[in-house]
Amino acid sequence: MQYYDEKNEAMKKNISISLLFFCLLLTQTTMAQQKNNLRYEIMLSKNMLDASMKNEGFVNGIDVSPDRYITLSTGNKMYQLGWGGIKKLGLDANGSVSSYGYTSTGILMVVKNNSLCYMDTLGKLIQLVQLPTSDMGLAAGKEVMYLFDRNRSDKQYRLYVFAKGAKYKQLLVSPKPITTAVEMNDSLYLAIGSGIFSFSPKSNTLNLVAGFQKENDIKSMTVDPTNNILYVAMRDAVYAIQNNKIVYVTGDFGGGLIKYFRDGLIIFNPESKDIIRIVNISGTIAF
Repeated sequence: MQYYDEKNEAMKKNISISLLFFCLLLTQTTMAQQKNNLRYEIMLSKNMLDASMKNEGFVNGIDVSPDRYITLSTGNKMYQLGWGGIKKLGLDANGSVSSYGYTSTGILMVVKNNSLCYMDTLGKLIQLVQLPTSDMGLAAGKEVMYLFDRNRSDKQYRLYVFAKGAKYKQLLVSPKPITTAVEMNDSLYLAIGSGIFSFSPKSNTLNLVAGFQKENDIKSMTVDPTNNILYVAMRDAVYAIQNNKIVYVTGDFGGGLIKYFRDGLIIFNPESKDIIRIVNISGTIAF
């Protein structure tokens, strides 16, 4: 009888170990499914705004602060958006904000009229340098900031690089407006009309990466640095590019302003004042 009792105990232990292994396997599978599960988060809609903000128009720009707030502007005011709602950032600009972005050290840089400014600890915009034209675009790199013409009467649209020490220099001249710029690896990607070009500052060469139909002007671009994915947005469509392969992502959300943040793609429509975030997007794209 003692033999059978020991055998039963061994069987119980084996069953317990098997159940534990099954539970761990189920937990890992569930976590993997949650990690790869595509999810949509509504960050902002017009109904979430108070009466005064509903009548204000947003600037065509979006960025995420070092403390994970979405940063927006209505031209004369800056705002930060989080799960607790939207709140004013800093003092009134006392001018027209056309673009903005955060440096790698977390400083908010702003193009106001024809001045490049930074926001100090009191929330005031302090001029760093006067720019050659107004309404210039601004894009953050790893070590520098990029400035580019969007409106010129002579059709000579210039790209500049701005470095520490309040120094900037011209990199190239385009016959068409530069709408956006992003860094990925050792190249700078520029959106000019419906084309995407890569520019190498080291070799000073410009190459066509991808071209879309002429009526599909590119509104913005953003980068997933972990997976080396370049996201491209038109007014009514978003694409992803990796290793020269282009994949259609979505056309459900208009606006054309995008920002990649923590495995999520933020899509902003300034006209409708809608912001949504597509979570776990990189794992669902098949190149």
